[in-house]
Amino acid sequence: MKESRSRRSVLCGLAAASSAVAAGCFGETTQRQPTTTPPVRRGNSVLRAELGLSLPPYEIEDHLRVFQWRDYWPRETIRHFEQAFGVDVTVDYYDSNEEMYRGLHDPSTPAYDLVFPSGYFVTVLVGAGRIVPFDLEKLSNWSNLERRWQLDQPYDPGPGRHSVPFQWGTTGIGWNRELATLPSPVSWEVLWDQDHAGRITMLNDVRETIGVALKRLGYSLNTTSESEIREAGELLREQRPLVRGYDSTNMVSNLVDRRASPIHTWSGEAFIAYWHLFQNGMSPIEYRIPDDGGVMWVDSAAIPSDAAHPNAAHAFVDYLLNPKVNASISNYVFYATPNEAAWPYVDDWILENPDIYPSADCLEKLEFVRDVGPTIETYQDVWEELTGTSIDNPAETLPTREVHKAGVARRVADGRPTFWPSHGGPPAAALATLQRKRPS
Repeated sequence: MKESRSRRSVLCGLAAASSAVAAGCFGETTQRQPTTTPPVRRGNSVLRAELGLSLPPYEIEDHLRVFQWRDYWPRETIRHFEQAFGVDVTVDYYDSNEEMYRGLHDPSTPAYDLVFPSGYFVTVLVGAGRIVPFDLEKLSNWSNLERRWQLDQPYDPGPGRHSVPFQWGTTGIGWNRELATLPSPVSWEVLWDQDHAGRITMLNDVRETIGVALKRLGYSLNTTSESEIREAGELLREQRPLVRGYDSTNMVSNLVDRRASPIHTWSGEAFIAYWHLFQNGMSPIEYRIPDDGGVMWVDSAAIPSDAAHPNAAHAFVDYLLNPKVNASISNYVFYATPNEAAWPYVDDWILENPDIYPSADCLEKLEFVRDVGPTIETYQDVWEELTGTSIDNPAETLPTREVHKAGVARRVADGRPTFWPSHGGPPAAALATLQRKRPS
């Protein structure tokens, strides 16, 4: 396997731990001619039997080029696929949807066979003709997905299915109890509380941040009403003096180092920070989905239109849909999996945590970010008035979730940082504390 370094460092002081997972070198810069190996000689049949895998009934190429979020699966995910299926995998990493989009258009970069866009970015890629539909007959594990994820999704316009759900999560409020105390139930209103002046951070993300104000006002975060969007802009300008910064990169370190609280954040970052500070059976980090509702996002696999190894891409996605493989990934990144067959193998503390798998009532209040058509210009205008930052590329108005899978050292009970194996989950001493009570 060849893995590339990302294009910029992340998480400041925590980057050393992350690099243990993400280190490597850039893949080749010239396009290889696709080759295949006869099935009778392909891969390690003993390993496939051990892992409960089988060769697909179609020929797959000998190489696969993947473009993925940094540190979004355990190291053995790629290694086991290579060994079991006899495919040489090259992985390059990106830190945002926009970086991925630029990479797909970079003529100096060999074509990728698989990318992992966030929900709304699937819409963008379909509209640009940059990804093609999957052949679902080549995905024997497609039925492992929860029924609602098998159905047509609002971000995947068709015809055909251009994306396969991989992991999903939410956007909410994270805080360090050593720096801030929040009332229960939590609402977006706390991000306008004068008591937290200078310690609040909002995501550096047009739709997510304007979406918070829209939700606080009781509107849809996908509204196309100019008056509602501008009303949300006024609310954010009132908040501006309280805000430390618009930051989609340093959520974990801001919480861990007590630089900011409360913060507007993605769920996984809060749980990474939680475990980084876990010691003696507790952690000061909290995360809640506000009662006002908010964003639900999903990252999906997609095949670029110029992929040189489409069958290998199908085989890899089907491998990711394997229940045990998929569960090992969810246990590693602390996000929810759309794979229902994987649930028996997901750590109980993840599966039963309402801040990772929200209740049906909570889900009713959440929305995917959707295409708002020409109204995006109004969102851009409001953002520029708020931040002084103009947006030349419409793609930059989409949720970026930069470094939202950044790896950090987890702490065991005695405080020594360590990486636990993906299948091992949190230290046993921690399990009792993970069913956290809501603050009273």
